[in-house]
Amino acid sequence: MAEQSKRGSQMENGDHGHSGKKARAQAMSNGVVKQEQQEVGEIEQEEEEEEEPEEGEVSQGSGGGAGAMVAVEAVETEPQINLSFGLTLFHCRACLLPLKPPTFKCEAGHVVCAACCNNHGQACGGATIFSPCVEVDAFVRGAKQPCSYEEFGCKDTVVYFEAAAHRRACPWAPCSCPDPGCGFFTSPAGLVDHFAFAHSWPVTEVRYGKPHRLALPPPQGWHVLVGKGGDRCVFLLSPCALGEAAAVALVCVRANGGEAEGAPQFTCKLWAEAASSNESMTMMSSMVGSSSLSAGFSAADQDMFLVVPPEILHDVSGEAPFVMVRIDRAGAAAAAAAASANSTNPPARSSRRTQ
Repeated sequence: MAEQSKRGSQMENGDHGHSGKKARAQAMSNGVVKQEQQEVGEIEQEEEEEEEPEEGEVSQGSGGGAGAMVAVEAVETEPQINLSFGLTLFHCRACLLPLKPPTFKCEAGHVVCAACCNNHGQACGGATIFSPCVEVDAFVRGAKQPCSYEEFGCKDTVVYFEAAAHRRACPWAPCSCPDPGCGFFTSPAGLVDHFAFAHSWPVTEVRYGKPHRLALPPPQGWHVLVGKGGDRCVFLLSPCALGEAAAVALVCVRANGGEAEGAPQFTCKLWAEAASSNESMTMMSSMVGSSSLSAGFSAADQDMFLVVPPEILHDVSGEAPFVMVRIDRAGAAAAAAAASANSTNPPARSSRRTQ
């Protein structure tokens, strides 16, 4: 009995390869005890009982479909492993960039991209015939790595030859706090909490295409705007002194925002009103620039900014002027938003006049 208990504990500690034998041994031992307790006349009834399926077997009956489905899911969810390889295995021998399928191999055994077949002959005298490398294509498509900005919140796992393009467009790329003397940097989403709790800057959620009335921040002050919707883009509104007037500008906080393919683009309208009267007003409209804020931010250094004249800036009421801000999607993002709005709105029903 001691030996039997010891073997059982070894299986419980991870010997999964013999789980089927363990189940069969338990079934056999239970059968012996049952046979000793029952009369001889009950043996036939015991034989008619259905035998429980062993681990890994699919029962024949109503549960067979579920078992087959589990088996299919196990095949589709292929186990993953992390390995280390030399970079040369995944780089083209001609252009030295990451290999992109389809790949080809020259007579000398060099693997190159399809676009480099015509250029490889300059470096390899034996490069006259190229054969497809289906096996290499499988490895190239399966080689994945975490995003470089995983520590800032990106959870994407990208194919190695697409990693550079993903890094340029990743919305989690870190940006810096523009406050002088503050060296904090993180993703734009993380900066919103930093702005609010570390610097007490006001944060306002805005709807695209809708005007929002905000109090003009003091010179070198900031107002944080967060777009409602799936993108949750972060904007900063900031004024700076421009002689007796003030320059006000809006910027989208993101790294490489203007260069990333498919990144949403925006336009904005800014206008300032005197606190005592809305008849005194100044307005401007422009594209919204993007910045990682690594070099700080000054409204007067931007290509476009709103000039608030002294008569509005120093109103007779003594109150700070208001700034109206409207942010709109531009380009493909605007077209997609319009199409989505039209699909959610029910079609107008025409009224019919009865005679």
